[in-house]
Amino acid sequence: MRNNIKRSLPPKFIIYVEGRNTEPSYFNLLKRANAMVYPIKIHQGKGIGSCIQFVEDAEGHFNSLNKEDRIKYKQKWLVFDYDGHEDFPLAIKKAREDGFHVAFSSMCIEYWFLLHFINHDGTPIPLSAQSHSKAQIDRLNAFIDKYNKKNPQNRPIEQYDTSKEVKDDLFDLMLSEDSVTHNRRIIDAYRRAKKIHLSKKTKGAEFSESVTTIYELLKELGVILDDGESISINIM
Repeated sequence: MRNNIKRSLPPKFIIYVEGRNTEPSYFNLLKRANAMVYPIKIHQGKGIGSCIQFVEDAEGHFNSLNKEDRIKYKQKWLVFDYDGHEDFPLAIKKAREDGFHVAFSSMCIEYWFLLHFINHDGTPIPLSAQSHSKAQIDRLNAFIDKYNKKNPQNRPIEQYDTSKEVKDDLFDLMLSEDSVTHNRRIIDAYRRAKKIHLSKKTKGAEFSESVTTIYELLKELGVILDDGESISINIM
């Protein structure tokens, strides 16, 4: 006898990402969470495009989809960084007005990765070689070096290099248990990012360095389960 019971499918999300390697590689790895994620990189030509242009390009791409494709997505998201762009706050406002959810980072997405390993307070991180990204990459690699030295029996975690691609070993480390907090590191990052973001919002400084709202996207994707009392992860 044929089983006619229809199983509910996971909701689909369309996610537009600005970065060349970091965001696409990270969200592609999150497909392991049973979340239907479709990272789409927006090409902005030569040089660094403005945040407003990124929003407009994403909106143009979404509107170019046929109606059947558009309505199958539960939510549409943008993922982009401040990185010193003056139009960053205006771009977020425009995106929200256009019906997008925004997972932003100030200054860059590496801050989200860093929160898996340090309990940062949301203050600005000093530049390294005039670069916000390098400053946070240096801190991230310092932790990786420390971790490798403390765990010589394990296969060494590769450094987060200039390709800015999130590889399997770093991704797995971000999912592993912290030896001090005894939580999965991604849960620590979620709690830290949420605390910093909500604190800045109450002070009218939602976009001020250092802050990231990647945690909101992971909750919506069902990667993080937060019922207000307990937090867990839903990832394979």
